[in-house]
Amino acid sequence: MYSSGNPTNIANPINDASVQFDIKTEGGRLTLYQTTLCERLSWDQLNTVVDLDPYGYLDAYNEKDIQLICCQADASTLWLVPEVVQRKFVQSLNKSMDIKFSWVLTRDRPKGKEAVKYERSVDPSDLPDASEVEEVLNGSTNRFIVKNVYPRYFRVTGSGDVRPFEQEANDVSADLVLNRGNSEWWSLYDNNRFNVSGCGGLIGPMAIVVSEETPQGFLGETLSKSSIWGLYITFVLAVGRFIRLQCSDLRMRIPYENLPSCDRLIAICEDIYAARAEGELGVEEVLYWTLVKIYRSPHMLLEYTKLD
Repeated sequence: MYSSGNPTNIANPINDASVQFDIKTEGGRLTLYQTTLCERLSWDQLNTVVDLDPYGYLDAYNEKDIQLICCQADASTLWLVPEVVQRKFVQSLNKSMDIKFSWVLTRDRPKGKEAVKYERSVDPSDLPDASEVEEVLNGSTNRFIVKNVYPRYFRVTGSGDVRPFEQEANDVSADLVLNRGNSEWWSLYDNNRFNVSGCGGLIGPMAIVVSEETPQGFLGETLSKSSIWGLYITFVLAVGRFIRLQCSDLRMRIPYENLPSCDRLIAICEDIYAARAEGELGVEEVLYWTLVKIYRSPHMLLEYTKLD
């Protein structure tokens, strides 16, 4: 059954990526930077003299499963928050501030989990001073820096979980800039500039993603969506139990399903029904115990069920 499902592993690359940068306080949540303009470059097709994996994190993975995600530094949406809203938001910065950075990655499989999200809150020790963010929103300056925003290397498992590399020590720091003019928009610059060559000059958010292969076919989809436990519960417990119920105690069904001819036994049953309908309860009881006696004796059962 497992082999007929053809659960062969096939490549499952990232088809789309987007980035979002939010600041959350007691006064609410504002999205400063958001872009869906991200390029996806295959690792085995990169033409760069810069070593994008100097620590050898990717040595254990197939090059066909690795992709370089490069995003534009300028946001794909304008900054349209009214000034009165900004002023009220600034008042809540000194009370509490939480910065969240998220990646949304989309693949073809597994079905139902095509889009996966990795969201991370910046450590409080790496947050900028509230006064720096306040000065940008008030128009005094146009930029502030956030340290260790997100890890550079990700691994998207076959079941659809996003996990950063545990051995990675240094996260990516970002420079947030509010561009002013006829229109206003935010820009996010990656401060680790070794990505300029690999991304063709794009200096926005960049990540190196390992998208693990996923099995195909019906069983493969079951494994991807529900893991091996889902396959076990579905086939071993449910289907296996159903098959056992159908095949168990076959010898007990022989007197009812595998006799040569049951015409005489059926005639006795019909006589019992007729006697009950006519109110002949004594005749009904005699016929009933005759039928019980026949079934209790294998020899009599064979005699009564012989073919004419």
